Amino acid sequence: MKPRFISFLHHKLLNSAVAVGLSSVSLLLPLCPSDAQDNVPAPSVPSPAEESAPRMQPVADESVELDEDGAKMLVSFMYALSLLKTHYVDPGKVTYKKMFQSALRGVMQDLDRFSNFESQESYESVVRDFSGHFGGIGVLLSTENSILEVVSVDENGAAAKSGVKPGDVIVKIDGKSLEKMKLSDCSSMIRGEIGTLVTITVRRPGEKELLDIRIIRGIVANPSVASPHIIPGTDGIGYVMVKQFAHDTSKLMDEALQKLTGDGMKSLIIDLRNNPGGIVEVATDVCSRFLPKDQLVVTLEWRDPSKNVSFKTSDDCKKYETLPLMILVNHNSASASELVSSALRDYKRAVILGERTFGKGSAQNVMPIGDLGALRMTIAHYFTPSHTEIHGKGLTPDITVEIPQDQYAFLMNQLNTDPGVILPEIPDAVRDIQLERAIEVLRSASILSGQGASDNDK
Repeated sequence: MKPRFISFLHHKLLNSAVAVGLSSVSLLLPLCPSDAQDNVPAPSVPSPAEESAPRMQPVADESVELDEDGAKMLVSFMYALSLLKTHYVDPGKVTYKKMFQSALRGVMQDLDRFSNFESQESYESVVRDFSGHFGGIGVLLSTENSILEVVSVDENGAAAKSGVKPGDVIVKIDGKSLEKMKLSDCSSMIRGEIGTLVTITVRRPGEKELLDIRIIRGIVANPSVASPHIIPGTDGIGYVMVKQFAHDTSKLMDEALQKLTGDGMKSLIIDLRNNPGGIVEVATDVCSRFLPKDQLVVTLEWRDPSKNVSFKTSDDCKKYETLPLMILVNHNSASASELVSSALRDYKRAVILGERTFGKGSAQNVMPIGDLGALRMTIAHYFTPSHTEIHGKGLTPDITVEIPQDQYAFLMNQLNTDPGVILPEIPDAVRDIQLERAIEVLRSASILSGQGASDNDK
């Protein structure tokens, strides 16, 4: 039986709260639903595909109960905050809002690398990320190995025009050190109103001194599907890059597949390199294009098994169920991109080529907490159709092709400027040996089967 509050405890807590300067204490704290990044909303809450903006209403019939020990800790905590607010030398640093935000940030940082406290600005940026347009500088960032590294740079973005390069490690933003700061907070600092200035300090490989780079923020248009084309000289090998699984992905993927089919596609390379993930429902929807109806794509296992959720393919799309597929991945392929790769491999629909993936197999919900901001917390773990856990392990490709370290940054830049081209005609171009090998494998498979099967099943 769950512990319940009794009247004397309620009375004691209220009296203690008044003693430390609080007007009231709520004993039942409502949970708020999320617009999830890389995951799903709580049960009975509309999915991100159904709502483009976060909802602030509590989830019906759900609350957090505070037991007697929790109540005592809360009283002590509020007393400590009251002492700080009353006696700390700089009163501007000890407003209740700032102290609560700092406390929540500390709690979340101690949980796992993907749980975090989001400021109001950071929370709003989560929504903008999946809208396809936002104000920023046009870079893809990674925090692997506890450094903030520029993975790729949009060739038409503000960062590229200011000289930012893949492989740059950002150590400061507007003079503020990024030590122990999470990716979401760093991203929020970089984003801002269009036309405003941000200065990033970077450590560049081969340079002895740090570089200060001044950038004027601009509109970042970020369609999630890019560069669908038939690779020249391949007799029908199609190529498409999926940058993330966002609200526009399914529509853009349909447009890309329709174009490629019209151009004579006989097989397809789906490039998920540097794809950080996205919305689980969208990833499942993409798998629906290549799998029959009702095929399990992913299971999310929650702390409470009764909340476990399975995502299966649908039949409300054009099908390409026999189209030969090759999926390209690298160390920055994470979360939903790992789920898509694993599901299509589990059903023997695709071969994975490249490098071991990132290994993010956990789901986070972003839960608003009034005007304090939001909690991004891990609420479930992903499992593939074969019930393989990828968290902390990643996916091992069927065919491993490692990019030499001295060519890595150049290739990551090429994936922005010339995706789907083995050796572009640009300065300092390097050979995309992963793409090249994928083409070789598809050609060999076509020869062995006696055909390059195109698909118009539906």
